Amino acid sequence: KDTAVLLAEDKFLALEEEVFIVPNFSSDQPVDCIKGKFGPFRAHVAAKVPLWAALEMERLRQCALDIPVWLHEEELKRMRDEEKANPEMFTKVPEHYIELAYAFLMQSNSYVRDQQKKAKTMLLLRELVEIRRRKITDGLKKFDTRPTEMDVSDMSAVELTCFRTRSLHALDKFLDLLECRRLAQNEQTATMVEEDSSRPQSA
Repeated sequence: KDTAVLLAEDKFLALEEEVFIVPNFSSDQPVDCIKGKFGPFRAHVAAKVPLWAALEMERLRQCALDIPVWLHEEELKRMRDEEKANPEMFTKVPEHYIELAYAFLMQSNSYVRDQQKKAKTMLLLRELVEIRRRKITDGLKKFDTRPTEMDVSDMSAVELTCFRTRSLHALDKFLDLLECRRLAQNEQTATMVEEDSSRPQSA
C-alpha cells in the first residue's frame, strides 16, 4: 500500500474514535444513525459518540464538542516537555492525536469563541509534532545505515505510516497547515488591536 492509501485508512479509523459531546437536546430513545445507534441523550449532559457523529451533530447544531484533556494547553506543554526530555524515545500520545487535533482545530467550532486559545494550542501542537518529526528523521537515518530493530510502540498512527513508507509528507503538510493558520490568526488579532486603538475613547 502506498502512503496515500495508508493515511486514508488512518483518517477513517480516527473518525471512529470516541469523543465527548454536550448535546443541547434530550431523547428518550437512542438516535438511529447509518453506522449504529447512539444515546439516549440528555441536554447539557456529556455523552460519548464517534468523532464522525460528533462533527455531524455539531453541524446540525445539536451539540458542542468537548475538547479532549490532552488537547488543553497545560497537557500539551507537559507532552512537549516530556518529548524534549527523552531524545532517544517517543513519549506516549493518543494514537490518532494528529487527526483528532485537526478535527477539533480546523473542522469544528470548538475554538470559535476563543481565538487566542486556538492560537496557543496550534503553537504547542506544532512544537510537539516538530520534535517527534525530528526523532522519526533520525530514526530513518539510523535505520538506513545500520538496520536494527527500532521501538515504534509510542508512535501515533500517522507517524507510524510515515516511518513505514519513509515519507514525511503527511507530517510536513500538517505542520504547514498549523503554521498558516497561526500566521493568519496573528494577523487577525493584530487587526483587531489596531481597530480597537483607533476608536475614539469615551470621556
